Amino acid sequence: MMRRVTIRNFLLIIVLAVAFGLGMRMWTHRPEPVSEPPVDSLPANTDLALQDIQYTETSDGLRRWMLTAKSAAYDDQQSKSTVQDMRVEFFDKQGRVQMTLTSREGVWFSETGEIEARGNVVVKTTEGYTVYTERLRYRSRADEVSTDLPVRVESVNMRLSARGMHYRVKERLLTLDSQVKASLPAGIGN
Repeated sequence: MMRRVTIRNFLLIIVLAVAFGLGMRMWTHRPEPVSEPPVDSLPANTDLALQDIQYTETSDGLRRWMLTAKSAAYDDQQSKSTVQDMRVEFFDKQGRVQMTLTSREGVWFSETGEIEARGNVVVKTTEGYTVYTERLRYRSRADEVSTDLPVRVESVNMRLSARGMHYRVKERLLTLDSQVKASLPAGIGN
């Protein structure tokens, strides 16, 4: 009888040793859990989100404008990107910066090439003019910047305010729509 108990105990020890060995093998070779980086909550209908972006629009091999932004959320269904902390540089035919637009946020419509800037919009030209407004739209096909909101235009020698404006980029032609007021330093026009 003693012999059976010993064989039974021996078999039990072997089974436990094999089970322990298999358990240790599985535990030491288990895959490490993949930790995903934290993702900020994305706006609804966002198909792609990017940080620190730069996009350059070209035509016939020449840069027309370059958009940089802190972040962008792209909606494929509407073919538009909502961007934060936007900066757009417009170039002349020689590739030099002609004017720079900055705003808190904006929308870039990729199919039409149009850009809408919103919130603390500031446009600075190389001629020394600065335009201030709350919303501005750039229409790529017309190469025109416009708004229907109040606008202020300043330079060293003048200050203009109006409601609405159109600026044709290539021609460098500014048209103020209505309620135009001008402030000139004393002595101009004598």
